[in-house]
Amino acid sequence: MKMTILNGERATTVDSDSGSSIGVADLLNATGWQLKAEGLCQGDVCVPVRDRNELVVDDAVDLAAFAKALRRPVVIDAGAGVAALGESTAEVGDKLHNRIAPDFTLADINGQEMTMSKIGRKKKVLVVWSSW
Repeated sequence: MKMTILNGERATTVDSDSGSSIGVADLLNATGWQLKAEGLCQGDVCVPVRDRNELVVDDAVDLAAFAKALRRPVVIDAGAGVAALGESTAEVGDKLHNRIAPDFTLADINGQEMTMSKIGRKKKVLVVWSSW
């Protein structure tokens, strides 16, 4: 079966036997992380893996164990063949501590797209409403 991995702005479709794991060879392409002897590595950064047998089963990386090792939230819908990885808790904590809001684009009341970061460096108040 095919599985789509949503990782930030990137969506990658790979083969999956179980719907909740991907091949070790597909890990780098789908997530930017690589499994090495040192642990999970991305560039010069390596995170040690305490229980490699939990992470890798039959040459496939369990996505829930992968997310746990990197302290990232994950949502997996095996039936739909989709897994979404969130930002690491450390990165989110740093942004909150430094009061950095995520950038986003929305349509204004006239249907024109507005990107928060293009407004400038002034303080902003965002008012939203929904009928549901």
